[in-house]
Amino acid sequence: MKKMIAALLCVLLIMSMVTSTAVFAQDQPQAEQVIDIDKLDADTAPDADSYTIVDDGEPLLEVTHVKELGVTAALENTANEYYTADFVLPDSGYQVYLTGLTKNNVDEIRQAIIAGYTEGKDFDLKNLGFIDAEKTWEKDGDENMCWAASTANLLTYTGWAAQAGFGSTDDLFEALIKGFVDEAGNVESATSWFLNGSTVPGGAKTTGVKGAYLPQYSYTDLVDVFDLYENCAEKFATVYDRLHNGYGASMSVNIYNISGYESGHAITLWGFVTDPHYPKTSEEFYKNIFITDSDSDKYAVRDGKNRRDADDVMSMFALKTFHQNKVNTYQFRLSDSQIALLLEAKTVVPFSDTVPHETSSDAMLDPDKYPDIALDPFVLSDNENDENTLTMFLPNTNIYYQPYMINVGNVGYHGKLFLSVKVTDLQGNIKQEKNYRYSQDVDINPSKGVMFNKERCNLPVGDYIITASFNMDHNPKEAYYFNNTRSIRFKVRDQYRIGDADGNGIFNAFDLTKEQRVLAMLDTGDEWYDQRGDIDGNGTVNIKDVTYGMRYLASLGIPYPVDEIRFYD
Repeated sequence: MKKMIAALLCVLLIMSMVTSTAVFAQDQPQAEQVIDIDKLDADTAPDADSYTIVDDGEPLLEVTHVKELGVTAALENTANEYYTADFVLPDSGYQVYLTGLTKNNVDEIRQAIIAGYTEGKDFDLKNLGFIDAEKTWEKDGDENMCWAASTANLLTYTGWAAQAGFGSTDDLFEALIKGFVDEAGNVESATSWFLNGSTVPGGAKTTGVKGAYLPQYSYTDLVDVFDLYENCAEKFATVYDRLHNGYGASMSVNIYNISGYESGHAITLWGFVTDPHYPKTSEEFYKNIFITDSDSDKYAVRDGKNRRDADDVMSMFALKTFHQNKVNTYQFRLSDSQIALLLEAKTVVPFSDTVPHETSSDAMLDPDKYPDIALDPFVLSDNENDENTLTMFLPNTNIYYQPYMINVGNVGYHGKLFLSVKVTDLQGNIKQEKNYRYSQDVDINPSKGVMFNKERCNLPVGDYIITASFNMDHNPKEAYYFNNTRSIRFKVRDQYRIGDADGNGIFNAFDLTKEQRVLAMLDTGDEWYDQRGDIDGNGTVNIKDVTYGMRYLASLGIPYPVDEIRFYD
């Protein structure tokens, strides 16, 4: 299996270049080319988009070229472009997705993998230019700064470090080491310090050295945090999609040894091995993870060597589900004596001009000296007691909205409070408007906020935007004004039942007959037929959906949510 993974990585790395936008496109493969492994040496790459490599006539691997338009670290620096590998393992059908590979290491990886396979040697993904900031063995002020190393990896990969002028992840890591005390911290605080010099509660203390390399941005628009202790697979589905869209991802783990809890740790996530026979939200979908770890080679950084001498190592670990009380996550064996339990995932958005940032010349850009009122969260729900924001609702039912304001600056806010909330359709027609006004000036201390009463609206089927706006005349002064406005786009739709191809509200054998007739071109479906009949969720109705429906009706079980109620898209 290890050689199979290596060989597959090789041929896909040749084909899967990442460019400078976050949109996917897939080309139709050309005619298949069959190549004998003995004729495919390290300097020869297949020239077809779709091909099969065989060994003594037996299929070794099959490849379909998928062009992915992803993200680059520096939009105008082709030397810092990244490559991805996205392919299927023929023996198991497992899907592999791996990113963070560079233009400079693709050929080396390809040659090493082919040589390893043809010569019967093991292959390790090591010392080939991966993004892997490394701590040192000696106490150089980074002993507890795995979180800073992972932040440096993420900001390098997603392009933010290059925008700030950093040439490597090690350069950024050392800047973070100078800026923070050597103690436990987090990606959020490190990112905030990098952008505007401020920190967030719960992070490590600063040394007084200030970052502020891109002060027009705020970390709240870059970093999202996912709790993996409960329903880990559902959260992983979002992280999986974000990796495919150019985001960087870090994970926090708790490490246990034979004596019990040892420490917390931060690692950088670069990909997954998955089982596509299961939905992305299923525990069975996730089989392995690819990571880099700032501790992987730190013991080699000693006796006068610096962190740049350390090997860059990417490792693959097998995931195992972990269930205990309300904890529902994964674990993996980090070493012979250590088990790592997944705690949190954190993603960083790739650099783009579309990322929200300050454009007003009135903004002071210093949250250490000025307040910064952010509209966060903005609750939109169909349940008056629910604090989760939804974006899909049934027509003519109560949609509750409730804006919150929080001072994310490090100085108290004192001044007027006037908040306007408008619900409009996509043409800009106002459907509802609500103004919140305080008659006297208010004080909002750092990390404190204001919660408004919930209001409600009722809307027919359609697409809408709800927008809350505060302090639009920029008085009093704030560090930022762009986060004084918050918009949520949402839809109002009817519902359907998965598998209900004929649309009568019931899933039964008549729906399978309907699908068979449509496939045989003896019947036609309405405009919503493809959504209702698509049991496996691949975007079309085909014979597989009929088969899955038959198995479900025969109580044989399938890994898809047939008969569940969903909203029309």
